[in-house]
Amino acid sequence: MVEETFAFDWMGLTLVGTLHSPDSNAPHPIVVMVQGSGPSDRSADGYFPPIREAFLARGIGTFAFDKPGCGDSSGDWRDHGLNDRADQVIAALTSLRQHPMVKTDSIGVWGHSQGGWLVQMLAARLYALPFAIANSGPSIDLPSQDLYGCEHSMRADGHPEADIDLALGFVADIHEAARQGLSFQAVQTRLLEPARVQSWYGYLTVDDEDDWRLVSRFVTEGYEPLEALKQIRCPYLAVYGGQDVLLPAWRSAEETGVALRQAGNQDSAVVVFPGGDHRVQQSGTFVPGYLDLLGNWAGTHVR
Repeated sequence: MVEETFAFDWMGLTLVGTLHSPDSNAPHPIVVMVQGSGPSDRSADGYFPPIREAFLARGIGTFAFDKPGCGDSSGDWRDHGLNDRADQVIAALTSLRQHPMVKTDSIGVWGHSQGGWLVQMLAARLYALPFAIANSGPSIDLPSQDLYGCEHSMRADGHPEADIDLALGFVADIHEAARQGLSFQAVQTRLLEPARVQSWYGYLTVDDEDDWRLVSRFVTEGYEPLEALKQIRCPYLAVYGGQDVLLPAWRSAEETGVALRQAGNQDSAVVVFPGGDHRVQQSGTFVPGYLDLLGNWAGTHVR
């Protein structure tokens, strides 16, 4: 394996990551790996390496970069919603095509959770992608996913139903405040200060004005996953864990499959691992067959 630091520019920022190639014999197919929500470096805090190895074992290189303000990248990840994050990945794809270790017509994408939404967006925009893989990519929009994740994660943690109802009301109020364009100070006084002292507070947190801008951006962007999925023509794999408490995995799998058929996609697959969680793991270990699925499916679609 050959490891190289690789940086690219986007909108005045320098985003830095690592290009892993199977060996020094260039060029190689590449998959760009995209993290989920929150601050995250190029390894996704240790989540990416086993997945990276699954691709490398099939002769496919990988590239992942630190989010803005994380690791070696400049900026602040909280300044960017889904559209910006998708544009950052497009900038990475464009820069990688100039690299001698990269096979220019064989760069795919893989993304997890929020990164799964980004994969949907990218696959809908970039028909020439050789492949796209969405890992736990919800078929529902962001406000709906917030509410689902709040309800089911709290229930899994044993919270009383009354507390769950109060938390769901708080999350819905936060969404509405974002739609109304309320200031952080107004939200702080009306919603956050009363909520922070409650035992149910903690699923959706807003600590400062930067956090509030990000929440507002995500809510008001209005991304609709099913609309994107209906436009995907490139080879596409969607993977879910059946025990996911952050999104409706079985519903997402069904709706994704229907949307891809409506798109006329002739090369797509939707797979649910019944025992897998949001990360397609059980007790911190990837479920049997998951890593092989990723590597083998991508391997049949590189050029």
